[in-house]
Amino acid sequence: MPKKGKGAKMSLSNEEQLLLFQQKLLAEEEMAKRKERLLSQFLKDKLAKEEHNSALNLNKINMQWRTVLREIKTRELHKDIEALSQTFERVMDCKDNVIKSLAKDLSEAEEQYAHALRSHLHNVDQLLALQRRRLGLLEESYSMELEALTTEFETERRTITEQHEEEIHYLQDVFMAMEQSYMDSEYESKLEFQSLWDDLKNKNIEEKHFLRLRLENTVEDLWKRFQDALKSYTDATEDRKIAFETLKVKDETSSKEIETQMKKIQKLQGEKILKLAEICRKFETEEEKVLPFYASVLTPEEQEFEAQDRGEELTEELAKVMADYSGMENFWKRYNKVKLEQLSLQHRRAQLLEINRKLREMLKQYLDGISVSDEVLSQLNPLLIVNHRSNLPPPLPAAMARPGDRPPTTYNVVEAAHVASRTL
Repeated sequence: MPKKGKGAKMSLSNEEQLLLFQQKLLAEEEMAKRKERLLSQFLKDKLAKEEHNSALNLNKINMQWRTVLREIKTRELHKDIEALSQTFERVMDCKDNVIKSLAKDLSEAEEQYAHALRSHLHNVDQLLALQRRRLGLLEESYSMELEALTTEFETERRTITEQHEEEIHYLQDVFMAMEQSYMDSEYESKLEFQSLWDDLKNKNIEEKHFLRLRLENTVEDLWKRFQDALKSYTDATEDRKIAFETLKVKDETSSKEIETQMKKIQKLQGEKILKLAEICRKFETEEEKVLPFYASVLTPEEQEFEAQDRGEELTEELAKVMADYSGMENFWKRYNKVKLEQLSLQHRRAQLLEINRKLREMLKQYLDGISVSDEVLSQLNPLLIVNHRSNLPPPLPAAMARPGDRPPTTYNVVEAAHVASRTL
């Protein structure tokens, strides 16, 4: 027992020693960290001071260096300005000489233009005088031809009028002679017809009486034979007649059933169309939902007249059929409206295609006019000059010119750009 208590005390002292040792280690670590922080702060402050001093020294050095560079640059700029001023004065002198030469060329060109304009106006005046003389001669020839044609027309008119009157008199004489001959032949034909008609009438009466007697005997014989045949046929077909009546009743019943079934089938087809109409209504526009049926283009009088004509033409059977399909009238109105809109859109599409085709042609013409291609070069174009040549046809030679025409006046004009290029 005492040994156990002593061991416990020893263990407790060891734990305390361990705790003290750990606390000591922690205190030493904190001191070391504090020293490191103080040392790092000192180094940072020293580094900041050094950076500040280095920046001040660098600024001082840069200021002194810039002052030296400014002085050197100023001397260089003064030299460049002197050289440039001398070059500018030399260029100005050259430009002044060019301007003087150009002004002289311009005055000469204006004198040449004035001379050309006076010559052109003189030529235009001569052409106008020549045209007036030509018009006077044409007017005189026109008056002479008009007078000659008028005289010829009046002569021909009198001739035709006289010939027409002679032909009218001749035709009147011919008509009177034909009318007289027709009246004579008509009287003779009437007499001949009356005599033939009397002969035929008597002959027909005799033949009719003879045939009547003959037919009465034949009819009596045939009536007896018919009665005998009817009796034998009635005896032989009595059973068939009864079977026919039975089949007839059965056929009527079957016809009614078929008619009933056909009406049911037609009713089902109307219901199918209504379902399709309900599906199509989802895709309608607001305008079609508000105004689903188009208004009639007929006036009230025309509508009343049409209703009267329709009432007169309809039979009872056709009226019954139309009554069965009266519920589809609105459907057909909407169908016709859609059909008309489709045709209108097709017509509009054709118009737009035609407009598009014309615009494409105009665009092609414009592009051909501003582009250079084999097709454009093959056509006549006065704006295209290749190798100092145009694709226009050459002018007429002097031999084909009119004898009264004067040769065109030529002028030598020197372009200012050519003079400037030679001077500079």
